[in-house]
Amino acid sequence: MKNIELRGQRAELIKGATNIVENAQKEGRSLNAEEKSKFDAMEADARSIKEQIDIIERTAEMKKELAANAEVREAAPKATRKGAFEKYLRNGMGALNSNERSMMAELRGTSTQIAGTDSLGGFLVPQDFSNELDMATLFTGEVERLAKKLNTAGGALLDYPTINDTATDAGLTSEAAAVTVQDMTFANAQLSAYNYASQVRVSMQLLQDNAFDLNAFLAEAMGERIARATNAAFTTGTGSSQPQGIITGATLGNTAASATAIAADDILDLIHSIDPSYRNKPTFGLMANDSVISVIRSLGLGSANDFPIFIPSMEAGQPDKLFGFNLYYNNDMASAITTGQKTLLAADFSKFVVRSAGGVQMVRLNERYMDELEVGFVSYARKDAKVLDSRAVKYLAQA
Repeated sequence: MKNIELRGQRAELIKGATNIVENAQKEGRSLNAEEKSKFDAMEADARSIKEQIDIIERTAEMKKELAANAEVREAAPKATRKGAFEKYLRNGMGALNSNERSMMAELRGTSTQIAGTDSLGGFLVPQDFSNELDMATLFTGEVERLAKKLNTAGGALLDYPTINDTATDAGLTSEAAAVTVQDMTFANAQLSAYNYASQVRVSMQLLQDNAFDLNAFLAEAMGERIARATNAAFTTGTGSSQPQGIITGATLGNTAASATAIAADDILDLIHSIDPSYRNKPTFGLMANDSVISVIRSLGLGSANDFPIFIPSMEAGQPDKLFGFNLYYNNDMASAITTGQKTLLAADFSKFVVRSAGGVQMVRLNERYMDELEVGFVSYARKDAKVLDSRAVKYLAQA
């Protein structure tokens, strides 16, 4: 029974018992045996209901306390895990208490997720640190930022389904007629997980300086190093025992008329070599080396280049435009406009996938550099990449 109902019943009992006493007092007499029996019964019932109300209210208070404790328990591991990780970075495992060691055990990574390796231990970095490292990676690695991202817990070989259905339409079907079967053709892109590692050495003096933001330093230094390596692989990687680069997996879209120059018409022909179903998506764009873009930006249409095809961005963080499409800079692409070079890429970047396996892991090297009063830190990430549909990813080649 609800608290409010019990309070209503108790109020009625108290009112009834009070009326019995007041009626007898008005008549100037004591309670007779029947009245006294009713009064005692009502008082007992009211007392019993009061005990029920107290139990309900105490139970409600205990539930509130349990809920509050649960919130504290949920929040505590995050804070403790982050604190334990920071303490581990500065002082090593020997400085951790038993609770902190338990927290670090939860961050212990598994080496079976590394392609071609069977023993690389480490700790999965907490989310706050991982966010900082991912930010540094994205600022440096343009290809991964634009690609379709696939995050997996492990690094076992993965078959990723692909399909090209751009040439298939729905059929017009009359009433009560059978629907024409239009099967889809599926293929598989196999994704592995290749290890990319970065090592940083930090002096003991800096480690002991609490004003030194160790997390930010390691995240920026390691994030940029890993990003430089992976961006090169995601651009021109062979696909054999390493990721397949987007240039490697692309197909020829157009060959420039000149071996040493790029014309506006060369770029237009490249763009129109890609099916409009890819070209009209917001994930479509163009990409080139900064040196190549410095040449392209002077091009225009008309006899005197009266109509510029390159529009620089006036807003920080927004890409320049080439023929109205987003233009991205990638200095791992060809920098020279010479015979045979793949100088410009046109792509629906959602058709290029980057796989990240198991999160970023880190190891503290306590003794290797101790004779120089330094501590080493190794961070590693497992990644692979592949073009899913080469019809959506094409390049301009110089004659």
